[in-house]
Amino acid sequence: MKLKYILPAALFTGSFLFTSCVKDLEVDNINPQELSDFNQDYVFNKIYGNLVLTGQTGPNGDSDLDDIDEGTSNMTRLIWYLNVLTTDEAHCWWNDPGAPELNRNSWTNSNVLIKALYYRLMFGVTLCNFYLDSATGGDNETKTKRAEARFMRAFHYFYLMDFYANPPFLTKLSSENASQIQRPDLFTFLESELKDVIGEGSGDEILADARQTEYGRADKAAAYLLLARLYLNAEVYTGTARWADAKTYAEKAINTGYKLCETPKNGFSAYQLLFMGDNNENGAQEEIILPALHDGDKTQTWGGSLYVIASNMSSKMRDMDLYGATDANGDPIKGYGTTEAWDRGVRARKQFSQVFFGSTASSAAQGAPKDIVIKVADDRAIFYTTGQSLSIEDEKSTASGLIYMKYNNLHADGTAGHDPGGRFVDTDYPMLRLAEAYLISAEADARINGGNCSAEGVERIKALRKRANVKASNPYDGKSPESLTSVSLEDIFQEWSREFGYEGMRRMVLIRWNRFAGQSDYKWEWMGGTHAGTQFDKRFNIFPIPDSELNANPNIKPNYN
Repeated sequence: MKLKYILPAALFTGSFLFTSCVKDLEVDNINPQELSDFNQDYVFNKIYGNLVLTGQTGPNGDSDLDDIDEGTSNMTRLIWYLNVLTTDEAHCWWNDPGAPELNRNSWTNSNVLIKALYYRLMFGVTLCNFYLDSATGGDNETKTKRAEARFMRAFHYFYLMDFYANPPFLTKLSSENASQIQRPDLFTFLESELKDVIGEGSGDEILADARQTEYGRADKAAAYLLLARLYLNAEVYTGTARWADAKTYAEKAINTGYKLCETPKNGFSAYQLLFMGDNNENGAQEEIILPALHDGDKTQTWGGSLYVIASNMSSKMRDMDLYGATDANGDPIKGYGTTEAWDRGVRARKQFSQVFFGSTASSAAQGAPKDIVIKVADDRAIFYTTGQSLSIEDEKSTASGLIYMKYNNLHADGTAGHDPGGRFVDTDYPMLRLAEAYLISAEADARINGGNCSAEGVERIKALRKRANVKASNPYDGKSPESLTSVSLEDIFQEWSREFGYEGMRRMVLIRWNRFAGQSDYKWEWMGGTHAGTQFDKRFNIFPIPDSELNANPNIKPNYN
Protein backbone atom coordinates (compact mmCIF):
# COMPACT_ATOMS: atom_id res chain seq x y z
CA MET A 1 0.00 0.00 0.00
CA LYS A 2 1.76 3.16 -1.16
CA LEU A 3 1.63 5.83 1.50
CA LYS A 4 1.38 8.55 -1.14
CA TYR A 5 -2.20 7.36 -1.42
CA ILE A 6 -3.21 7.35 2.22
CA LEU A 7 -6.72 5.95 2.56
CA PRO A 8 -9.07 8.86 3.27
CA ALA A 9 -12.22 6.76 3.22
CA ALA A 10 -14.34 6.03 6.29
CA LEU A 11 -12.23 3.36 7.95
CA PHE A 12 -13.73 3.41 11.42
CA THR A 13 -16.96 4.31 13.18
CA GLY A 14 -17.92 5.55 16.63
CA SER A 15 -16.06 7.95 18.87
CA PHE A 16 -13.24 7.58 21.36
CA LEU A 17 -11.84 9.43 24.35
CA PHE A 18 -8.20 10.29 24.96
CA THR A 19 -8.50 11.48 28.53
CA SER A 20 -12.17 12.12 29.06
CA CYS A 21 -15.25 13.37 27.26
CA VAL A 22 -15.17 17.06 26.38
CA LYS A 23 -17.92 19.09 24.77
CA ASP A 24 -15.84 21.24 22.45
CA LEU A 25 -13.20 19.90 20.08
CA GLU A 26 -14.09 16.41 21.20
CA VAL A 27 -12.16 13.97 19.07
CA ASP A 28 -14.75 12.03 17.09
CA ASN A 29 -13.28 9.22 15.10
CA ILE A 30 -12.57 5.71 16.38
CA ASN A 31 -13.42 3.76 19.47
CA PRO A 32 -10.93 0.89 19.68
CA GLN A 33 -13.14 -0.88 22.21
CA GLU A 34 -16.01 -0.98 19.67
CA LEU A 35 -14.05 -2.34 16.71
CA SER A 36 -14.67 -5.97 15.86
CA ASP A 37 -11.51 -6.24 13.75
CA PHE A 38 -8.14 -4.55 13.79
CA ASN A 39 -6.82 -3.75 10.34
CA GLN A 40 -3.12 -3.11 10.82
CA ASP A 41 -2.56 -1.41 7.46
CA TYR A 42 -5.51 0.96 7.85
CA VAL A 43 -4.48 2.14 11.31
CA PHE A 44 -0.81 2.35 10.32
CA ASN A 45 -1.70 4.60 7.39
CA LYS A 46 -4.00 6.68 9.57
CA ILE A 47 -1.06 7.44 11.90
CA TYR A 48 0.79 9.08 9.03
CA GLY A 49 -2.42 10.49 7.60
CA ASN A 50 -2.96 12.51 10.78
CA LEU A 51 -0.22 14.87 9.58
CA VAL A 52 -2.44 15.92 6.65
CA LEU A 53 -5.94 14.48 6.70
CA THR A 54 -8.65 16.05 8.84
CA GLY A 55 -11.45 13.48 8.70
CA GLN A 56 -12.85 10.46 6.97
CA THR A 57 -14.41 11.82 3.76
CA GLY A 58 -11.86 14.07 2.07
CA PRO A 59 -11.42 17.79 2.65
CA ASN A 60 -14.58 18.24 4.73
CA GLY A 61 -17.71 16.47 5.88
CA ASP A 62 -16.67 14.01 8.59
CA SER A 63 -14.04 15.73 10.72
CA ASP A 64 -11.85 14.14 13.37
CA LEU A 65 -12.39 17.21 15.57
CA ASP A 66 -15.65 18.97 16.37
CA ASP A 67 -16.36 22.70 16.77
CA ILE A 68 -13.70 23.99 14.40
CA ASP A 69 -13.58 24.51 10.66
CA GLU A 70 -12.28 21.19 9.34
CA GLY A 71 -9.63 22.67 7.08
CA THR A 72 -8.26 24.68 9.97
CA SER A 73 -7.91 21.51 12.07
CA ASN A 74 -5.12 20.21 9.79
CA MET A 75 -2.03 19.45 11.89
CA THR A 76 0.61 21.14 9.73
CA ARG A 77 -1.60 24.21 9.32
CA LEU A 78 -2.05 24.51 13.08
CA ILE A 79 1.67 24.07 13.75
CA TRP A 80 2.29 26.77 11.16
CA TYR A 81 -0.19 29.12 12.84
CA LEU A 82 1.34 28.76 16.29
CA ASN A 83 4.98 28.80 15.23
CA VAL A 84 4.82 31.49 12.54
CA LEU A 85 2.02 34.00 13.23
CA THR A 86 3.29 34.48 16.79
CA THR A 87 6.76 35.52 15.56
CA ASP A 88 8.70 37.93 13.36
CA GLU A 89 7.93 35.95 10.18
CA ALA A 90 4.34 36.47 9.08
CA HIS A 91 1.05 38.21 9.80
CA CYS A 92 -2.44 37.07 8.80
CA TRP A 93 -5.06 39.78 8.32
CA TRP A 94 -8.05 37.43 8.38
CA ASN A 95 -10.36 37.68 11.36
CA ASP A 96 -10.70 33.91 11.64
CA PRO A 97 -11.32 32.76 15.23
CA GLY A 98 -8.06 32.63 17.14
CA ALA A 99 -5.79 34.17 14.48
CA PRO A 100 -5.79 37.84 15.64
CA GLU A 101 -4.70 36.75 19.12
CA LEU A 102 -1.78 34.81 17.67
CA ASN A 103 -0.76 37.80 15.55
CA ARG A 104 -0.69 39.99 18.65
CA ASN A 105 0.61 37.50 21.25
CA SER A 106 -2.51 37.84 23.38
CA TRP A 107 -4.06 34.38 23.48
CA THR A 108 -5.88 32.62 26.33
CA ASN A 109 -6.63 28.99 27.11
CA SER A 110 -9.90 29.23 25.18
CA ASN A 111 -8.18 30.09 21.89
CA VAL A 112 -9.70 27.72 19.33
CA LEU A 113 -6.48 27.24 17.33
CA ILE A 114 -4.41 26.40 20.39
CA LYS A 115 -7.14 24.03 21.49
CA ALA A 116 -7.40 22.39 18.06
CA LEU A 117 -3.69 21.64 17.82
CA TYR A 118 -3.72 20.19 21.33
CA TYR A 119 -6.46 17.72 20.40
CA ARG A 120 -5.00 17.01 16.97
CA LEU A 121 -1.71 16.00 18.61
CA MET A 122 -3.56 13.99 21.27
CA PHE A 123 -5.46 12.24 18.51
CA GLY A 124 -2.16 11.26 16.88
CA VAL A 125 -0.83 9.86 20.15
CA THR A 126 -3.99 7.81 20.61
CA LEU A 127 -3.76 6.37 17.09
CA CYS A 128 -0.19 5.28 17.85
CA ASN A 129 -1.21 3.74 21.17
CA PHE A 130 -4.10 1.92 19.48
CA TYR A 131 -1.73 0.50 16.89
CA LEU A 132 0.89 -0.52 19.46
CA ASP A 133 -1.73 -2.18 21.68
CA SER A 134 -3.12 -4.16 18.75
CA ALA A 135 -0.26 -4.90 16.33
CA THR A 136 1.57 -7.84 17.82
CA GLY A 137 3.81 -10.49 16.38
CA GLY A 138 7.47 -11.30 16.10
CA ASP A 139 7.96 -10.93 12.35
CA ASN A 140 10.40 -8.29 11.14
CA GLU A 141 7.78 -6.27 9.24
CA THR A 142 5.60 -5.88 12.33
CA LYS A 143 8.62 -4.95 14.47
CA THR A 144 9.64 -2.26 11.97
CA LYS A 145 6.12 -0.84 11.80
CA ARG A 146 5.88 -0.83 15.60
CA ALA A 147 9.15 1.12 15.69
CA GLU A 148 7.62 3.62 13.25
CA ALA A 149 4.50 3.94 15.40
CA ARG A 150 6.70 4.58 18.43
CA PHE A 151 8.62 7.20 16.48
CA MET A 152 5.42 8.89 15.36
CA ARG A 153 4.11 8.89 18.92
CA ALA A 154 7.37 10.54 19.99
CA PHE A 155 7.00 13.03 17.15
CA HIS A 156 3.54 14.03 18.36
CA TYR A 157 4.69 14.15 21.98
CA PHE A 158 7.64 16.33 20.99
CA TYR A 159 5.22 18.97 19.76
CA LEU A 160 3.03 18.56 22.86
CA MET A 161 6.12 19.12 25.01
CA ASP A 162 7.28 22.09 22.95
CA PHE A 163 3.91 23.84 22.77
CA TYR A 164 2.22 22.84 26.04
CA ALA A 165 5.10 21.73 28.30
CA ASN A 166 3.18 19.36 30.60
CA PRO A 167 0.58 17.35 28.65
CA PRO A 168 -1.40 14.26 29.64
CA PHE A 169 0.68 11.14 29.19
CA LEU A 170 -0.39 7.64 28.17
CA THR A 171 1.47 4.91 26.34
CA LYS A 172 -1.51 2.54 26.26
CA LEU A 173 -5.20 2.94 25.61
CA SER A 174 -7.08 3.38 28.85
CA SER A 175 -10.52 4.37 30.07
CA GLU A 176 -8.89 6.09 33.04
CA ASN A 177 -8.05 9.77 33.09
CA ALA A 178 -4.47 10.29 31.96
CA SER A 179 -1.89 11.55 34.41
CA GLN A 180 0.08 14.71 33.67
CA ILE A 181 3.77 14.51 32.83
CA GLN A 182 6.25 17.30 33.50
CA ARG A 183 8.36 18.65 30.68
CA PRO A 184 11.77 17.31 31.89
CA ASP A 185 10.27 13.85 32.40
CA LEU A 186 8.72 13.86 28.94
CA PHE A 187 12.11 14.91 27.54
CA THR A 188 13.67 11.86 29.23
CA PHE A 189 10.97 9.57 27.80
CA LEU A 190 11.46 10.93 24.28
CA GLU A 191 15.23 10.59 24.49
CA SER A 192 14.95 6.96 25.61
CA GLU A 193 12.22 6.07 23.11
CA LEU A 194 14.04 7.54 20.13
CA LYS A 195 17.33 5.90 21.06
CA ASP A 196 15.57 2.58 21.41
CA VAL A 197 14.06 2.67 17.92
CA ILE A 198 17.42 3.47 16.31
CA GLY A 199 19.01 0.46 18.03
CA GLU A 200 20.79 2.23 20.89
CA GLY A 201 18.53 0.67 23.51
CA SER A 202 17.66 -2.86 24.54
CA GLY A 203 14.64 -3.41 22.30
CA ASP A 204 14.34 -5.19 18.95
CA GLU A 205 11.79 -2.82 17.36
CA ILE A 206 14.18 -0.92 15.12
CA LEU A 207 13.52 1.61 12.37
CA ALA A 208 14.72 0.87 8.86
CA ASP A 209 18.12 2.20 7.88
CA ALA A 210 18.06 5.57 6.15
CA ARG A 211 16.32 5.50 2.76
CA GLN A 212 15.69 1.77 2.99
CA THR A 213 11.91 2.08 3.27
CA GLU A 214 9.18 3.81 1.29
CA TYR A 215 9.36 7.57 0.86
CA GLY A 216 7.04 9.05 3.47
CA ARG A 217 7.82 6.55 6.22
CA ALA A 218 10.11 7.27 9.16
CA ASP A 219 13.57 5.71 9.19
CA LYS A 220 16.65 6.03 11.41
CA ALA A 221 17.56 9.40 9.89
CA ALA A 222 14.23 10.81 11.09
CA ALA A 223 14.96 9.65 14.63
CA TYR A 224 18.53 11.01 14.50
CA LEU A 225 17.22 14.39 13.41
CA LEU A 226 14.42 14.52 15.96
CA LEU A 227 16.94 13.64 18.67
CA ALA A 228 19.21 16.42 17.43
CA ARG A 229 16.30 18.88 17.59
CA LEU A 230 15.44 17.61 21.07
CA TYR A 231 18.99 18.13 22.31
CA LEU A 232 19.33 21.53 20.63
CA ASN A 233 16.39 22.78 22.71
CA ALA A 234 17.26 20.80 25.85
CA GLU A 235 18.06 23.89 27.90
CA VAL A 236 14.57 25.23 27.21
CA TYR A 237 12.90 21.94 28.10
CA THR A 238 15.03 20.79 31.06
CA GLY A 239 17.25 23.69 32.14
CA THR A 240 20.40 21.82 31.07
CA ALA A 241 22.11 22.42 27.72
CA ARG A 242 23.04 19.41 25.57
CA TRP A 243 24.99 21.05 22.74
CA ALA A 244 27.46 18.19 22.22
CA ASP A 245 24.64 15.66 21.93
CA ALA A 246 22.82 17.93 19.49
CA LYS A 247 25.88 18.04 17.27
CA THR A 248 26.49 14.30 17.56
CA TYR A 249 23.02 13.33 16.38
CA ALA A 250 22.87 16.03 13.72
CA GLU A 251 26.05 14.56 12.28
CA LYS A 252 24.54 11.09 12.45
CA ALA A 253 21.65 12.38 10.32
CA ILE A 254 24.05 14.05 7.89
CA ASN A 255 26.05 10.85 7.51
CA THR A 256 23.08 8.78 6.35
CA GLY A 257 21.98 8.28 2.78
CA TYR A 258 20.20 11.63 2.54
CA LYS A 259 21.83 14.59 0.82
CA LEU A 260 21.05 18.20 0.08
CA CYS A 261 18.99 18.82 -3.05
CA GLU A 262 21.54 20.69 -5.16
CA THR A 263 20.61 20.24 -8.83
CA PRO A 264 18.34 22.87 -10.48
CA LYS A 265 15.70 21.68 -12.93
CA ASN A 266 14.12 23.47 -15.90
CA GLY A 267 14.86 26.90 -14.43
CA PHE A 268 13.69 26.09 -10.90
CA SER A 269 16.46 26.45 -8.34
CA ALA A 270 17.48 23.44 -6.27
CA TYR A 271 16.09 25.15 -3.16
CA GLN A 272 12.75 25.83 -4.86
CA LEU A 273 12.36 22.16 -5.80
CA LEU A 274 11.94 21.32 -2.12
CA PHE A 275 8.57 23.07 -1.98
CA MET A 276 6.87 22.07 -5.23
CA GLY A 277 4.15 19.69 -6.34
CA ASP A 278 6.56 16.99 -7.48
CA ASN A 279 8.97 17.21 -4.54
CA ASN A 280 8.55 13.47 -4.04
CA GLU A 281 10.43 12.83 -7.31
CA ASN A 282 12.15 15.99 -8.62
CA GLY A 283 15.30 15.48 -6.52
CA ALA A 284 13.93 17.02 -3.33
CA GLN A 285 13.20 13.52 -2.00
CA GLU A 286 16.97 13.17 -1.55
CA GLU A 287 16.74 15.77 1.24
CA ILE A 288 13.25 15.41 2.70
CA ILE A 289 13.51 12.93 5.57
CA LEU A 290 9.91 13.03 6.78
CA PRO A 291 7.24 14.59 4.55
CA ALA A 292 3.58 15.14 5.30
CA LEU A 293 2.34 13.46 2.12
CA HIS A 294 -0.08 15.27 -0.18
CA ASP A 295 -1.86 14.20 -3.34
CA GLY A 296 -4.31 16.58 -4.99
CA ASP A 297 -6.62 13.73 -5.90
CA LYS A 298 -6.25 11.25 -3.02
CA THR A 299 -5.46 13.38 0.07
CA GLN A 300 -7.51 16.54 -0.24
CA THR A 301 -7.40 19.07 2.59
CA TRP A 302 -7.91 22.80 3.05
CA GLY A 303 -4.88 22.84 5.31
CA GLY A 304 -1.35 21.61 4.82
CA SER A 305 0.54 22.77 1.76
CA LEU A 306 -2.59 24.23 0.15
CA TYR A 307 -2.89 26.66 3.03
CA VAL A 308 0.70 27.94 2.81
CA ILE A 309 0.34 28.31 -0.96
CA ALA A 310 -3.13 29.82 -1.36
CA SER A 311 -2.99 32.09 1.70
CA ASN A 312 -0.14 34.03 0.08
CA MET A 313 -1.60 34.29 -3.42
CA SER A 314 -3.93 36.59 -5.31
CA SER A 315 -5.85 35.62 -8.45
CA LYS A 316 -3.79 37.92 -10.67
CA MET A 317 -0.77 35.69 -10.07
CA ARG A 318 -2.34 32.65 -11.74
CA ASP A 319 -1.25 33.66 -15.25
CA MET A 320 2.06 35.27 -14.37
CA ASP A 321 5.57 33.99 -15.05
CA LEU A 322 6.59 33.96 -11.40
CA TYR A 323 9.56 31.62 -11.19
CA GLY A 324 11.28 32.00 -14.57
CA ALA A 325 11.05 28.29 -15.39
CA THR A 326 10.14 26.60 -18.68
CA ASP A 327 8.48 23.33 -19.69
CA ALA A 328 9.72 20.71 -22.15
CA ASN A 329 8.68 22.94 -25.07
CA GLY A 330 10.56 25.93 -23.74
CA ASP A 331 7.37 27.77 -22.77
CA PRO A 332 7.17 29.63 -19.44
CA ILE A 333 5.61 27.69 -16.57
CA LYS A 334 3.07 30.19 -15.29
CA GLY A 335 1.17 30.57 -12.07
CA TYR A 336 1.65 28.55 -8.91
CA GLY A 337 -0.21 25.33 -9.64
CA THR A 338 -3.64 25.71 -8.06
CA THR A 339 -6.76 27.72 -8.83
CA GLU A 340 -7.04 28.66 -5.15
CA ALA A 341 -6.08 32.26 -4.30
CA TRP A 342 -6.92 33.56 -0.83
CA ASP A 343 -6.23 37.25 -1.40
CA ARG A 344 -2.81 37.54 0.23
CA GLY A 345 -4.18 36.74 3.67
CA VAL A 346 -0.63 36.11 4.89
CA ARG A 347 2.17 38.62 4.40
CA ALA A 348 5.76 38.74 5.59
CA ARG A 349 6.66 40.96 8.51
CA LYS A 350 9.37 43.53 7.91
CA GLN A 351 11.90 41.78 10.17
CA PHE A 352 11.70 38.60 8.11
CA SER A 353 12.04 40.43 4.80
CA GLN A 354 15.02 42.42 6.11
CA VAL A 355 16.91 39.19 6.72
CA PHE A 356 17.22 39.12 2.92
CA PHE A 357 17.09 42.80 1.97
CA GLY A 358 19.35 44.09 4.76
CA SER A 359 18.57 45.14 8.31
CA THR A 360 18.39 48.82 7.39
CA ALA A 361 16.27 48.40 4.26
CA SER A 362 13.15 50.57 4.29
CA SER A 363 11.88 49.29 0.94
CA ALA A 364 12.44 46.34 -1.37
CA ALA A 365 13.23 45.95 -5.05
CA GLN A 366 10.06 45.41 -7.07
CA GLY A 367 9.33 42.26 -9.05
CA ALA A 368 8.27 38.63 -9.08
CA PRO A 369 10.26 35.89 -7.33
CA LYS A 370 12.31 35.22 -10.48
CA ASP A 371 13.52 38.84 -10.33
CA ILE A 372 14.02 39.10 -6.58
CA VAL A 373 16.21 36.01 -6.14
CA ILE A 374 18.58 37.58 -8.70
CA LYS A 375 18.54 41.03 -7.11
CA VAL A 376 19.05 39.64 -3.61
CA ALA A 377 21.54 37.03 -4.87
CA ASP A 378 19.98 34.28 -2.76
CA ASP A 379 17.66 31.60 -4.17
CA ARG A 380 15.76 31.58 -0.87
CA ALA A 381 14.51 35.16 -1.35
CA ILE A 382 11.33 33.95 -3.07
CA PHE A 383 9.33 37.18 -2.69
CA TYR A 384 6.67 38.86 -4.76
CA THR A 385 7.18 42.57 -4.13
CA THR A 386 5.37 44.47 -6.91
CA GLY A 387 3.00 46.94 -5.29
CA GLN A 388 3.85 45.69 -1.80
CA SER A 389 5.39 47.72 1.01
CA LEU A 390 8.16 46.30 3.18
CA SER A 391 6.38 47.15 6.41
CA ILE A 392 2.90 46.10 7.53
CA GLU A 393 1.71 49.54 8.56
CA ASP A 394 -1.93 48.60 8.05
CA GLU A 395 -2.86 45.08 9.18
CA LYS A 396 -5.89 44.98 6.89
CA SER A 397 -4.19 46.22 3.71
CA THR A 398 -3.15 43.41 1.40
CA ALA A 399 -0.50 45.75 -0.03
CA SER A 400 1.23 45.97 3.37
CA GLY A 401 4.04 43.46 3.67
CA LEU A 402 5.85 41.42 1.03
CA ILE A 403 4.49 38.12 -0.29
CA TYR A 404 6.72 35.11 0.37
CA MET A 405 6.05 32.56 -2.38
CA LYS A 406 8.29 29.72 -1.24
CA TYR A 407 5.63 27.03 -1.71
CA ASN A 408 3.82 26.23 -4.97
CA ASN A 409 2.05 23.28 -6.60
CA LEU A 410 3.92 23.42 -9.89
CA HIS A 411 5.67 20.36 -11.28
CA ALA A 412 9.20 21.03 -12.48
CA ASP A 413 8.52 19.40 -15.85
CA GLY A 414 5.49 21.60 -16.46
CA THR A 415 2.91 18.83 -16.13
CA ALA A 416 -0.36 19.39 -14.30
CA GLY A 417 -1.11 18.42 -10.73
CA HIS A 418 -3.12 15.33 -9.80
CA ASP A 419 -6.39 17.06 -8.85
CA PRO A 420 -8.62 17.08 -11.97
CA GLY A 421 -10.28 20.24 -10.63
CA GLY A 422 -6.97 22.01 -10.17
CA ARG A 423 -7.63 23.07 -6.57
CA PHE A 424 -5.91 20.64 -4.21
CA VAL A 425 -2.16 20.21 -4.20
CA ASP A 426 0.49 17.52 -4.50
CA THR A 427 3.18 19.42 -2.61
CA ASP A 428 4.50 17.30 0.25
CA TYR A 429 5.10 19.41 3.35
CA PRO A 430 8.64 18.80 4.67
CA MET A 431 8.37 18.05 8.41
CA LEU A 432 12.03 17.00 8.69
CA ARG A 433 14.67 17.71 6.08
CA LEU A 434 18.44 17.32 6.06
CA ALA A 435 19.25 21.04 6.01
CA GLU A 436 18.03 21.23 9.60
CA ALA A 437 20.79 18.83 10.64
CA TYR A 438 23.35 21.15 9.00
CA LEU A 439 22.10 24.14 10.98
CA ILE A 440 21.80 22.20 14.23
CA SER A 441 25.37 20.97 13.85
CA ALA A 442 26.64 24.49 13.11
CA GLU A 443 24.73 26.11 15.98
CA ALA A 444 25.78 23.47 18.50
CA ASP A 445 29.35 23.80 17.26
CA ALA A 446 29.30 27.58 17.77
CA ARG A 447 27.83 27.26 21.26
CA ILE A 448 30.47 24.71 22.23
CA ASN A 449 33.21 26.99 20.90
CA GLY A 450 32.31 30.23 22.66
CA GLY A 451 29.93 31.71 20.09
CA ASN A 452 31.82 31.12 16.85
CA CYS A 453 31.91 28.06 14.63
CA SER A 454 34.95 25.90 14.21
CA ALA A 455 36.05 25.14 10.67
CA GLU A 456 33.64 22.20 10.66
CA GLY A 457 30.68 24.40 11.56
CA VAL A 458 31.64 26.97 8.92
CA GLU A 459 31.55 24.22 6.29
CA ARG A 460 28.00 23.32 7.24
CA ILE A 461 26.83 26.90 6.68
CA LYS A 462 28.85 27.15 3.47
CA ALA A 463 27.04 24.11 2.09
CA LEU A 464 23.61 25.66 2.65
CA ARG A 465 24.61 29.02 1.19
CA LYS A 466 26.24 27.35 -1.81
CA ARG A 467 23.04 25.40 -2.50
CA ALA A 468 21.11 28.70 -2.23
CA ASN A 469 23.42 30.25 -4.84
CA VAL A 470 24.35 33.11 -2.49
CA LYS A 471 26.67 35.67 -4.05
CA ALA A 472 28.79 38.49 -2.67
CA SER A 473 26.27 40.97 -4.12
CA ASN A 474 23.69 39.97 -1.52
CA PRO A 475 22.61 43.01 0.54
CA TYR A 476 22.57 41.39 3.97
CA ASP A 477 26.25 40.56 4.55
CA GLY A 478 28.01 40.77 1.19
CA LYS A 479 29.61 37.34 1.50
CA SER A 480 29.67 34.46 -0.92
CA PRO A 481 30.04 30.89 0.37
CA GLU A 482 33.62 30.84 -0.88
CA SER A 483 34.54 33.93 1.13
CA LEU A 484 32.94 32.71 4.35
CA THR A 485 35.71 32.14 6.89
CA SER A 486 33.90 32.75 10.17
CA VAL A 487 30.34 32.20 11.37
CA SER A 488 28.97 33.57 14.63
CA LEU A 489 25.86 32.63 16.55
CA GLU A 490 24.21 35.79 15.26
CA ASP A 491 24.98 34.70 11.71
CA ILE A 492 23.34 31.35 12.43
CA PHE A 493 20.30 33.07 13.94
CA GLN A 494 19.76 34.86 10.62
CA GLU A 495 20.54 31.72 8.63
CA TRP A 496 17.77 29.82 10.43
CA SER A 497 15.36 32.47 9.12
CA ARG A 498 16.64 32.40 5.54
CA GLU A 499 16.76 28.61 5.26
CA PHE A 500 13.59 27.73 7.20
CA GLY A 501 11.33 30.75 6.73
CA TYR A 502 7.63 29.79 6.74
CA GLU A 503 8.40 26.16 7.66
CA GLY A 504 6.77 26.32 11.07
CA MET A 505 9.92 26.49 13.21
CA ARG A 506 10.55 30.15 14.00
CA ARG A 507 9.01 30.36 17.48
CA MET A 508 11.26 27.50 18.62
CA VAL A 509 14.34 29.40 17.41
CA LEU A 510 13.28 32.66 19.06
CA ILE A 511 12.68 30.98 22.41
CA ARG A 512 16.07 29.25 22.28
CA TRP A 513 17.71 32.63 21.67
CA ASN A 514 15.59 34.35 24.38
CA ARG A 515 14.03 36.58 21.73
CA PHE A 516 10.40 35.65 22.17
CA ALA A 517 8.39 36.30 25.34
CA GLY A 518 9.68 38.01 28.47
CA GLN A 519 12.38 40.13 26.83
CA SER A 520 12.57 43.62 25.36
CA ASP A 521 15.79 43.52 23.31
CA TYR A 522 14.30 42.04 20.14
CA LYS A 523 11.04 43.28 18.66
CA TRP A 524 9.00 42.83 15.51
CA GLU A 525 5.96 44.40 13.91
CA TRP A 526 2.76 43.90 15.89
CA MET A 527 4.60 41.98 18.60
CA GLY A 528 2.42 42.23 21.69
CA GLY A 529 -0.25 44.17 19.76
CA THR A 530 1.47 47.39 18.68
CA HIS A 531 3.01 48.19 15.33
CA ALA A 532 6.37 49.09 16.88
CA GLY A 533 6.36 45.95 19.01
CA THR A 534 5.66 45.58 22.72
CA GLN A 535 7.07 43.14 25.23
CA PHE A 536 4.75 40.35 26.34
CA ASP A 537 4.96 38.12 29.39
CA LYS A 538 7.39 35.19 29.63
CA ARG A 539 4.54 32.77 30.36
CA PHE A 540 3.65 33.03 26.65
CA ASN A 541 6.71 30.90 25.83
CA ILE A 542 4.29 27.99 26.16
CA PHE A 543 0.67 27.69 25.13
CA PRO A 544 -2.02 27.00 27.73
CA ILE A 545 -3.60 23.61 28.09
CA PRO A 546 -7.19 24.16 26.90
CA ASP A 547 -9.85 25.00 29.44
CA SER A 548 -11.94 22.08 28.20
CA GLU A 549 -9.19 19.65 29.17
CA LEU A 550 -8.76 21.21 32.61
CA ASN A 551 -12.50 20.93 33.22
CA ALA A 552 -12.70 17.35 32.03
CA ASN A 553 -9.66 15.76 33.66
CA PRO A 554 -8.91 16.57 37.32
CA ASN A 555 -5.39 15.16 36.92
CA ILE A 556 -4.41 17.98 34.56
CA LYS A 557 -3.35 21.26 36.12
CA PRO A 558 -2.76 24.59 34.34
CA ASN A 559 0.71 24.77 32.86
CA TYR A 560 0.92 28.42 33.86
CA ASN A 561 -1.18 30.90 35.79
